[in-house]
Amino acid sequence: MMLTLRRSFCSHRGPRSISFSTWNKSFQRKTKSDSCYERFRVPEGLMESCDLKNGMRLVCEYKPSCVTTVGCFLPAGSMYEMPEERGAALFMEHLIFRRTRCRKQEQLELELEKIGGKLAALATRDIFLFYGTSPSCDTEKIVELLADVVLNGITCDEDVIKERFVILRELAEMETDYEGVVMDYLQDIAYQGTELSKSIYPESCIIKNLCAEHVNNFRERLFQPCFMTMVSTGGTSLCEIQRMASKYFIGVEQDSEPIPGDCRMKYFASGSPFRYSGSELRLRDDDEKFACVAVAIEGPGYAKCQDHCTLTVAKEIMGSWDMSYGGGSNNAPYLAVEAFKTHLCYSYKSFNFGWGCTGLWGCYFICHKYNLDDMMLLIQSEWKRLCTTITKKEVERAVNQCRTQELTRITNSVDRFFDISLCLFRHGRYESLTDRLAKYENVSVDMIRNVANEYIYDRCPAVVATGPIENLPDYWQIRAAMHSLHH
Repeated sequence: MMLTLRRSFCSHRGPRSISFSTWNKSFQRKTKSDSCYERFRVPEGLMESCDLKNGMRLVCEYKPSCVTTVGCFLPAGSMYEMPEERGAALFMEHLIFRRTRCRKQEQLELELEKIGGKLAALATRDIFLFYGTSPSCDTEKIVELLADVVLNGITCDEDVIKERFVILRELAEMETDYEGVVMDYLQDIAYQGTELSKSIYPESCIIKNLCAEHVNNFRERLFQPCFMTMVSTGGTSLCEIQRMASKYFIGVEQDSEPIPGDCRMKYFASGSPFRYSGSELRLRDDDEKFACVAVAIEGPGYAKCQDHCTLTVAKEIMGSWDMSYGGGSNNAPYLAVEAFKTHLCYSYKSFNFGWGCTGLWGCYFICHKYNLDDMMLLIQSEWKRLCTTITKKEVERAVNQCRTQELTRITNSVDRFFDISLCLFRHGRYESLTDRLAKYENVSVDMIRNVANEYIYDRCPAVVATGPIENLPDYWQIRAAMHSLHH
């Protein structure tokens, strides 16, 4: 079975180190929104955690299942690369399962085929994840392979040379993915001059010059068990995961007993906040048929959890739409209705990215060159409504959508692995789905207006545009419209 790789333009910032003890889930504890607990009985499994002697953290969600996904995450994205290691995170995503001192790629694939398992890796700006999925009875083989990759993994020049051509070809193909390119550059210019501006995809000249020594230095510096958290979800208990991890990561059958109690992780982003810059980047190309534009403002990070949750609801109020959608003028988002009636755009999509102490909230759209100014005005008019005249019905609809999105993350073990890992990485502790649903229940019309006034009104936007963009308003006009949202 071939090893699969996953990539993403979205990134979620987290700290370099993580420290937590045991967390036990309880459905009985109430918050301000008792109605959420009464209406939803989220089918989460028992959540437990413990620490190994080598500093690795284990987090396990056990529930009856024939499949288990187990993997590790650590702060080792592109923002942690040294200048001479630029591009190493991307190469590690491709090469982490290529070979170890004990196994070649063919042996790894053969052992996976025997159990019907799968290994995958994902690198973003701030986090690196690698994991495997297999029948629960064969989880030990996945843990053994992950330990071999961490403790004995190597990268040779032959692998780098071979993968360099693959990466360059993928980068060439990505040039036609305008949304991905625009959103990647949006983060670059919004946080220019900071570590968060380092895209996971470096310049082609860097890829051509990277050698195996740089990748191995990156691996040896960051891929240490003490920086990792192992997450397991599915039909394997914490005692079994602890036994396996102790056996293969430390070399003993049992490390220690699980730590009891309800001590949650208490950490947030280390280091100084990343500086946001209101700025723009335009690449005019009149040979293209459509213009692609992204506009965003600085939003709250996960440290301000309720504000981020509120702007997530605001994102759903803005909604998304493209020409393939049904419903016509009966679409719920007002922006979608106007886009359908006036043919101002071919598609649009609102977004809300978050890191530890900062975020980006805004909208991406594709439209004809003659409609750029009208489309930008319409988007900013909708932002005005968030600050002033948003209705209770719109908020309730958006809250329901946010709730559904949270619930869909428990549909399979891989999605659940990502949900648990990113929650631990973002918040410093696991936050149950019931607690997250309760936060959405608490979002009100007044809260939307207050948060929108704080983060949207009179704020400097970041703008990235490409294509035939001559008719896009100048930056000073876009900025002035942010100031006049109330007028």
